[in-house]
Amino acid sequence: MGVVLTRVNNSCRVTSREPVNTSQTVSSIHDREVNSTNSNHSSMIPIQNKVYEKEEVLIPSLPESACIERGYITPQQVYNLLSAEDGQPALYDPYYMLILDCRSPERYKDSHVVTARAAVTVIHPELGCLISCIELQKYSIILLYAEEGCSPVGSAKAKTDSPDLQRCFFQLSGLGMDPVILLGGFSAFYTLYPFLCTPRMVLLEPERHTLTIYPSEILEGALYQGSAAQASDYRIIKNLHITHVVNATANSPDAFPNMLCYLRLRLTDDAQQDLVKALPLASSFINKALRAEPAGRVLVHCSMGRSRSSALTLAFLMEHRCWSLLHALRWLKERRACTAPNINFLQQLLTYEELLFGSRLTSLEEIRR
Repeated sequence: MGVVLTRVNNSCRVTSREPVNTSQTVSSIHDREVNSTNSNHSSMIPIQNKVYEKEEVLIPSLPESACIERGYITPQQVYNLLSAEDGQPALYDPYYMLILDCRSPERYKDSHVVTARAAVTVIHPELGCLISCIELQKYSIILLYAEEGCSPVGSAKAKTDSPDLQRCFFQLSGLGMDPVILLGGFSAFYTLYPFLCTPRMVLLEPERHTLTIYPSEILEGALYQGSAAQASDYRIIKNLHITHVVNATANSPDAFPNMLCYLRLRLTDDAQQDLVKALPLASSFINKALRAEPAGRVLVHCSMGRSRSSALTLAFLMEHRCWSLLHALRWLKERRACTAPNINFLQQLLTYEELLFGSRLTSLEEIRR
């Protein structure tokens, strides 16, 4: 039985309807184009109330499902696990994730996934498990990887291709653990995220606090969501090849106005903030960036990357992936667990959903659970 993961469906269908007027909704996406061609590549957008009229409604679709072999997780999932934060970066906790490199000692020394340990230091081929079950149970996640690999766990090919990994997997399973395997191995992860690989051992908490924590990857190689601090880190911008930024903070300046294209929205995270213009403007800005030739990469950020930025990302997913608010929120939380739009934003997103699709598809109770 495979693990079902969601993946992107880029197609949206529309149907006609009569114009809709409401006092609590958003302005037309085509009401105002985002100006990104001025000298500093930025655009100041005032947020105002406006009656929204839309002659077409979207036909909702579901995120497509991809079947991943049991016991495996994808490189993107590992990236987001390494980037997870709730109060503080999860990676700072030595017991958050135990990553075991099941390759040769030489390959481990050359480069490995950040915070990984050589598997032989934990699961010895002759001595067995070198740490107690009580110690193993402290870890939230146990991740194994070989050089490559995507064959079914326990299959003859898997045993031939990566015998050390298979031995570790079944020894840990026999101890009551639930390890997962990196799909495609180190090779696949390094191809996508070389900046999260290192020859340096990083195990202790003080060492972990020196690590760079990256924004969450919402759409692979395309859309990211994070904090103002991350948006101001040149190394992050460079490594992720960011070209466009949606700045949803009230006060944080655009960090690289001469390098990147910005949409500045000056939002506050409170019960009074109206998203009337912000939702369609951010949605349109993101969509144009991703559909450009060559395609851009977009970082959406607020102060902490939880509420304001989440509302804008959700608006894009609803409008340009044709997902209901419920499905968009599930998608986002799978990739950024700290997602938490405030109740005011959720209510406005529900109104936005109704305007996009012609009816409300999600209830407030469903998304507050």
